[in-house]
This record gives sequence, C-alpha cells and structure tokens, in this order.
Amino acid sequence: MDVSLSSDYLLRMRGLTYLILLCVFCFAGPVLAEPVPYELDLKKSEVVFSYALGSQDTKGVFPIASADTVVDLTNVRRSTLDVKVATKFVRAGDPFVTLAIRGPELLATGKHPYARFVSTSVIPSANGAKIVGDLTLKGVTRPVTLDAVFQRRADAPKDNSELILMVSGSVSRSDFGVVGFPDLVGDEIVLRFMVHLLRK
Repeated sequence: MDVSLSSDYLLRMRGLTYLILLCVFCFAGPVLAEPVPYELDLKKSEVVFSYALGSQDTKGVFPIASADTVVDLTNVRRSTLDVKVATKFVRAGDPFVTLAIRGPELLATGKHPYARFVSTSVIPSANGAKIVGDLTLKGVTRPVTLDAVFQRRADAPKDNSELILMVSGSVSRSDFGVVGFPDLVGDEIVLRFMVHLLRK
C-alpha cells in the first residue's frame, strides 16, 4: 500500500499556504490559556481514504457528519476529538466501486450508516500529537492511534479562532469485519482526516 498523499490531495494543499504548528503545545497566545471548544466547518471537512484495488492505488472520500472538538494548545493532553463520519455517503469515484463499498460485503452502510472516532488520550509528539482512541466501523470498535498536526492558513486570524486539524493513520479492514473481495482489495486502509475548526 502506498501511504503517500494522493495527487489531488497535494494539489489542493498547494493551493493553500499553511503555517504548520510543529509544536502544538507550545503555540498559543493568551486566548487559548484553557481548553477551547471548536465547531466543525462541514463544507470543508472530510476523510480521505486510500487502498489497493488490484494493482491500482485507489482513493475515496467520506463526508464528516459532526465533530465535537476541544483544543488546548498550551497543554495538548487536555484536547479531545469526537468525529462522526457518514459512511453512507462514501464517494469512491467509480459508481460501481462506490456501490460495492456501501454494500453488505464491505461497509454495509444500510445497517451501519456512520463510523465514529473518539479520542481517549492525546500525547505530544515531535511533529504534533498522537491521538489514541476508539474507532467504530461496521459496528466493531477497535483502539487505533493516529498522528495529528494542527495547522493554520497564513491568512487566518492570528488568535487561532480558525484551525485545521490534519489526522492520519491506517487500519486493517479485516479487524472491523470489512472482509469482502479479499482477492481484489488490500487489507490496509489509509485514513486522512482534514477537519476545519471554528472556535465557538
């Protein structure tokens, strides 16, 4: 599985200039002296996933339905993340692949229309933070660890009222009972959350 960013994703990122907060627990003004709740910008937020389909590296997109996020840039351990993903609205480019992903052999979105990630701890790391939490997919809950970096557009307010949370990691689809088409679809699924946050 190629875990590199997709070309479309790179193009989108090149179109924006971001200030990456490499040390999120050190980047804060007096406005963020305590944990601060943020609301989700639904129009800009999404989860991009990639996987191997035969010999092709393929990607798709899940819309984010909701997010309950608290950010403390002075003490990242006090931050929390609760993201609900609308698997029933998955888009995979090819309409036949999209139908297969929604079908009973894969995500069974008729019975399980949403996935959810809830953090249990946030740990500072060299390039941002490690978010440990529980991922529920197709009715199965497993612990996962994701890498996170807070970002801010160069033209965004300097008071951190607008942030972008980039979360990435990978999971084994078979761990969640997503076992259909094993001869065609690789087991590793790479996830990249792009969550646009607005301070409440």
